[in-house]
Amino acid sequence: MSTCTVTAVIAQAVEDGLGARVVSCAVRPHAYATSHTLVDAEAELDDGRSIRLVVKDAGARLADRPVFVHRADREAEVYRQLLLPQGSWAPRLLGTVGPTVVLEWRPGIPLWQCEAGRTAPRLGRRIREMHDALAARVNAPFLLQYDRAFFDRWFHRACLLEPTVSELGDAHAIALARLLEEPRIVIHGELYPSNILVDEDAVAIVDWEGAAAGPAVIDVAALVAGSPDLHVEALLRAYGGVDAVALDCARLHLALRWLGWSRDWTPPQEHAWDWRTEAQRAAERIVERAA
Repeated sequence: MSTCTVTAVIAQAVEDGLGARVVSCAVRPHAYATSHTLVDAEAELDDGRSIRLVVKDAGARLADRPVFVHRADREAEVYRQLLLPQGSWAPRLLGTVGPTVVLEWRPGIPLWQCEAGRTAPRLGRRIREMHDALAARVNAPFLLQYDRAFFDRWFHRACLLEPTVSELGDAHAIALARLLEEPRIVIHGELYPSNILVDEDAVAIVDWEGAAAGPAVIDVAALVAGSPDLHVEALLRAYGGVDAVALDCARLHLALRWLGWSRDWTPPQEHAWDWRTEAQRAAERIVERAA
């Protein structure tokens, strides 16, 4: 988006959401790079307030994002209908203009830059609070659906891009059956360390374009995959009630998803993990327990 477009979006969102008029607005690139257009802004309002904002345009489908997971208005609807009246797990929504969201700026750095062991307990508790609070909204029509077709589709994509994945077919079948047995709640769907901002005792979850109706263990697996054992143990204790088998099934699914994401795409540095080995190890544990 051009600076003029961003300014116009901010003006409309602030007027609709705060009932104030933007007198002046300074726009600059966001501190952390993301796939979607994301900018920071400082706005002076006609009522004397000064506010810091983040503007995100999640409407356009990225070239490397599979069609079947994209919905232009999903993140805006999540903020409007799910997050706004609930807790403080995400930045406060000031307004939306189509698929573009205008959020109140929140301080913090991505989780992957923090001391994982020290952060894990409060993060586990916060994620559990979020899951419990949003569980009743699982039938929201804009959520991505983690059904049998969804899980199978990722397995077949991974096999296409990494043929040796076909060797994990038995483990995938077991994992699919188990994940479909898990209760469906509202999940973030991409709850990786880069999507969590930490500031002292505060935690804010961002990038909700993958919000879904699915098993809670998917979010837990996204947090612990590739993390030190101390982080994993501390987070699981704080979250509570995580079944080890279901967790391995979710870890296998997420590894397959990374492997099957796109032929012409590589994960950013914070996700640069050996997902093929992750899939293999999770599959071995799944099959061993099923024997």
